[in-house]
Amino acid sequence: MKKYITDYSKLDRECYYGRDDLGVTVDGEITRFKVWAPFCSCVYLNLYTGGEGDNKIQTLVMRSIENGVWYVELMHTCYGQYYTYTFEFAQMKRIESIDIYAKACGVNGERGLVVDFDELNPPDWNDIPKPRCENPVDAVIYECHIRDFTIDPSCGIPDSEWQRRGRFSGFAAKGTRCGSVTTCLDHLKELGITHVQLMPVFDYATIDEKKPFAGKYNWGYDPKNYMCLEGYYCSDPEEGEVRIREFKEMVAALHRAGIGVIMDVVFNHTYYTEDSAFHKAVPYYYHRLTHQNRFSNGSGCGNETASEHFMFRKYMLDALTFWVKEYKIDGFRFDLMGLHDIDTINMLRREMDKLDTSILMYGEGWTGGEPAYPADKLCYKWNSYSFGRVGLFNDNIRDGIKGSTFELYGTGFVNGNDHARIAIKRGVTANTRYRRLQGVADDLCWAFTPAQAINYCEAHDNNTLWDKLAISAKNATEEERRRMDKLAAAIVILSQGVPFLHSGQDFLRSKPKVLPEGTPLTDFNRFDENSYNAPDYTNKIHWEDKEKNIDVFRWYRALIMLRKSSPLFRMRLPEELDRHLHFHDNNDIVAFELTGDEESYFVIFNNHRDDRHIDLPHGTFYERLGESCRPVYKAVQGSVCVPGISCVVYKKLT
Repeated sequence: MKKYITDYSKLDRECYYGRDDLGVTVDGEITRFKVWAPFCSCVYLNLYTGGEGDNKIQTLVMRSIENGVWYVELMHTCYGQYYTYTFEFAQMKRIESIDIYAKACGVNGERGLVVDFDELNPPDWNDIPKPRCENPVDAVIYECHIRDFTIDPSCGIPDSEWQRRGRFSGFAAKGTRCGSVTTCLDHLKELGITHVQLMPVFDYATIDEKKPFAGKYNWGYDPKNYMCLEGYYCSDPEEGEVRIREFKEMVAALHRAGIGVIMDVVFNHTYYTEDSAFHKAVPYYYHRLTHQNRFSNGSGCGNETASEHFMFRKYMLDALTFWVKEYKIDGFRFDLMGLHDIDTINMLRREMDKLDTSILMYGEGWTGGEPAYPADKLCYKWNSYSFGRVGLFNDNIRDGIKGSTFELYGTGFVNGNDHARIAIKRGVTANTRYRRLQGVADDLCWAFTPAQAINYCEAHDNNTLWDKLAISAKNATEEERRRMDKLAAAIVILSQGVPFLHSGQDFLRSKPKVLPEGTPLTDFNRFDENSYNAPDYTNKIHWEDKEKNIDVFRWYRALIMLRKSSPLFRMRLPEELDRHLHFHDNNDIVAFELTGDEESYFVIFNNHRDDRHIDLPHGTFYERLGESCRPVYKAVQGSVCVPGISCVVYKKLT
């Protein structure tokens, strides 16, 4: 494997380009193109009239100006024209590629597009206030896949508008129903979540955008163009402006509803390696290499990016800045964040704060393989104190609630494992160094503040909670499993930290696997725990399930309302937990008191099948939340009966 340079730190020192004008900029009637390609002997700009096909207008020679940057300008706006670069290297053939800084593209992301973004704004784009989130603990996050959300006819989008299903234009549809229940945007508002986390909507590689209904599907964790939108989700992928307009209209609708938009970003690897636009422009620079000069595979996807290299670090910042400024994005979820170096993530947090302090940042504190970078410098969960203002998915509370993700029959607190009780207690305290539990499972204390713990028990990866319970609690009745699901939701939503829900979790979402005809059904193949390319049959939201399981939905909604109603469920500092959160000594269940100056709550998690009689703290209380999903204004004192497999919350009468 030939490398152009081995000392990348020297390249960073000598060729770092810090200005914010890479890609295309339009100034009046002048269009400027700049690309960083320090290894090239020459670079050419190619202009086209279309996003594909034999329609080249001209090829222009670019000139080398500074720090490895090549430049050309045209004395007109170039709006509506598509472009690529051709990179020429000494003793190598020329390689044509899309610009990694392309902010719009043609069909399937092969050519960049010059657009006037202002012309694509919704009419009231600049008048819609962005939702404010003063602290991450005030957020309730709901993960969604654009196609899953509305591709099934049960979403309520009329048959006459079927083209909107599975697309940006359908995601935020208003006034839709499935029988007696709301769907789409009205569902999100009714549930009470504060943010939707969109699974990848940037341009990804494995779907033919020209055939959106050809039966192909992907989650989108196969990055191609990080600053362009995916055409799979727009009504006309061959017209590059359409995806921009329709995505902005979706964001506008969510913002009008008071819901923030979080992007799932996948900077940790590129889908293509040698064939990626990054490698074509600057061979080997953007990816980490092993000591054997092979591409490192810490992502498990064939390569890993080198965030510590200055120009990729800058690229990540430029991409996030673009999404915030142009599309008013409210937060970012980093896939396999453990592959990114700590310095880069801290820099991104500082720079996002300059734009908007309410922008959320969190990610996965692990990798998909062994990275080619020192572990103590990466954003692993165990290094969390080094990047304390960025959230991390809390796999400890996840596995404590339902059992290990990697053990099919593994059980947690809600499905009968009493040994998981301490993991739940630690989760209730957002896995911070809560002083009253010192010496007990201290290895579970990793969060710098409650805001760093993203609490969840279900996400797009692995089995849904309902499917996990179907396998691991098969001896329980369906009603008992429903109660387990509700108890799991209570733990996620009422614990300190940031609650995270998977779309459809609030009405018992399942992912049945498509099996070849005649295949015997087993626990190992009934459900699809890695449905990244499974068909709609497996992945789509069945809105009939909301109507069928409306009691579960109402329970989730009631939990969110309770969380929002009191700052005691959303404490911001570990010191506040020490003052206001007190576990009651009971080795049989989990019970804790939240005491404030003006209000107090007593929360009980009973994971046993039988009822438990629990002594309330001193004073008079009423049932703030129980099985009826509404307050019961009856004064109670002393001992109360807590139903089997349930959560009950009492509030002290003042």
